[in-house]
Amino acid sequence: MNNTNTRNKLFDPSVVKHAEVLGKLVEESSPRRIFLLLIFISSVIATFGLLHDSASVVIGAMLVAPLLWPILGLSMGILLFDVRMARMSILSIFLAITIAVGTAMVITFFYVPLGASREILQVTTVGFMFPVAIAAGAAAAFAVCYESVKEIVTGIAISVALLPPLVTIGIGLGATDWNLMELAIKLFGINLAGIIGVSMIIFALLRFRDHKRALEVDVKKEEKILEMK
Repeated sequence: MNNTNTRNKLFDPSVVKHAEVLGKLVEESSPRRIFLLLIFISSVIATFGLLHDSASVVIGAMLVAPLLWPILGLSMGILLFDVRMARMSILSIFLAITIAVGTAMVITFFYVPLGASREILQVTTVGFMFPVAIAAGAAAAFAVCYESVKEIVTGIAISVALLPPLVTIGIGLGATDWNLMELAIKLFGINLAGIIGVSMIIFALLRFRDHKRALEVDVKKEEKILEMK
């Protein structure tokens, strides 16, 4: 009975495979070429979806975007005071932002949209998207720690909160709509902070601070892999 109750606890560090979680988090947070390619592809899809006011196309972009990992990686790096992990994750996030915004800007500059802008207006509403970001951050942190939670579903949730605002920044630049761009930047920043904050709390409750050494080893291995490319 006691064993069953322990396994049914919401925050139970004993059932979390910390070493495996950290290893995967480091690998997936790295700015590898496949990560950058998927960001570009998802940005193209999301931009056309927003310009055409097509929710289904935007959702399709969420299936491709790998934004989940470097954000959780940054959260873990901050929690464990691991500068190298935080630096690697920030680099991946920065490259993702640059690719997404640049791609959307170029497409918008050379492309005449055929649809309305209802989707764009919706994704730049803080009251609508911020609760989604908080929920997505919590779900994502649980997903990488508990095998029973599907990572792909929570990864999509993260993308919902971050990819549309990122692409909208590029659309605002391409269309010289500074008000739209300003709103999208504000929303992206708020959502990103919310996701990092809530995931840090969950990682702390699951006792990842006790595994700082394992994270340091994994980061060093990943840095060597990146140097060889």
